[in-house]
Amino acid sequence: MRAGTILRFAMSLVLLILIFHGNGNPADQWEDKTALSSSAVTEESTVAPAVDELIVEALEKSPAILAFRSRVAASRELIEPASALPDPELEFSLEENIQSISSPEFARGEILVKQGFPFPGKRSVLEKTAGAESEMEYAGLVDMERQIIREVRTIYAGLYAFDSETSTLAAARELVRTLEAAAAKRYSTGEGEQESQLKAQIELSRLTERMNDIAAERAAMAAGLNRLLGRTGSFPVGKVQELPLVSISHEDIESLEELALANSPDVFVKKAVVKSAEYRLESAELDFWPDFFAGAGMAFDSEYDPMAVVSFGMTLPVWQNSKQKPLKRAAGHKLAEARKSLTETEIAISSEIAGLFARWNRDQKQVRQYRDAIIPQTSAALSSARASYIAGRADFSVVIEDYNLWLDALAQLARRESDRFISWAGIDAYTAPFPLNKSAD
Repeated sequence: MRAGTILRFAMSLVLLILIFHGNGNPADQWEDKTALSSSAVTEESTVAPAVDELIVEALEKSPAILAFRSRVAASRELIEPASALPDPELEFSLEENIQSISSPEFARGEILVKQGFPFPGKRSVLEKTAGAESEMEYAGLVDMERQIIREVRTIYAGLYAFDSETSTLAAARELVRTLEAAAAKRYSTGEGEQESQLKAQIELSRLTERMNDIAAERAAMAAGLNRLLGRTGSFPVGKVQELPLVSISHEDIESLEELALANSPDVFVKKAVVKSAEYRLESAELDFWPDFFAGAGMAFDSEYDPMAVVSFGMTLPVWQNSKQKPLKRAAGHKLAEARKSLTETEIAISSEIAGLFARWNRDQKQVRQYRDAIIPQTSAALSSARASYIAGRADFSVVIEDYNLWLDALAQLARRESDRFISWAGIDAYTAPFPLNKSAD
């Protein structure tokens, strides 16, 4: 039962009371009802876009997402430089005989260009490490997009609950005004007590108070939605009339867990962290081997006779106990940490999916209960109390009590529908197919 359906249901009950309560002409009272309905419509704000349209806007304009995309782009630019050769060096030297240092004549001078060459495999593993870190950033971007989509859906569902309740309260206010008029008429003719009219007035004040509270809470919620969309907080958000029809096709919780573990951005992030840690350990093992360098140039003696110069050398990793071995052990600890963190994340996701699935089932059952039982029952109770009040067999307080039960049932249905959609949004954030990193191909 959507917000529009609830409003039509409420206005129908108002119409019944207008027609059958009192001694007026039914045709005249139908005209009154039409006027009330038109008044309610003019109070409604513009209709909000569909939630999918807002999601597209958030993905295009959210400052948080745009900033993270720049971060991912930067990580991709770092992959190629990670495996690049070190910059070549240009070296100039001049040699003199120390015994004749005061002489302006030099013994030898040379110009040499030198290039370093890491041990085979080092450049490749550095490139793989940078690639794994870029994959980690990309998975983080997907995770942020999923979280923002989930937040947009959650806020949208909250607005739906507020707007549905506001529509119900607006219809209920007209109903209470009708009851107040009827109570005042009965009091003026001596058929009733003034207490009934006063109780109706108190109920009108309570309705106005609740509508004001909803308006304030809704404004704060709409500001949160605008933040996600990259808008100013004062940007108007239209009335949410309905939520998309959603369902969970996988009744088996194990199937949902498998989907979540296969598609959750959190798992992809942790897997990328493990991969990066593995490459860092491999790099630490390669650091036990020397790097090389070679050079070529030209030399001149004091007679300016040119000579070709070729050089070759290597680093000597002689401080292994204080450098390479501790670094390797540290890389091993980081890898163990990454693997345990991945396991912990998988367990946490399985637990989260189980909780969301349980809430989904609960919300689904509660929505059916309200639609099929509670709302029809409270409506019937209110109609019966109204009839008894008209016949003089029931007190006005009974009508107000049953009216409150009916009003609360309509509001609770909208909240249950909202909760169900929020539970679905949480499951979808984990189980939606993980998009491929096209830039990594």
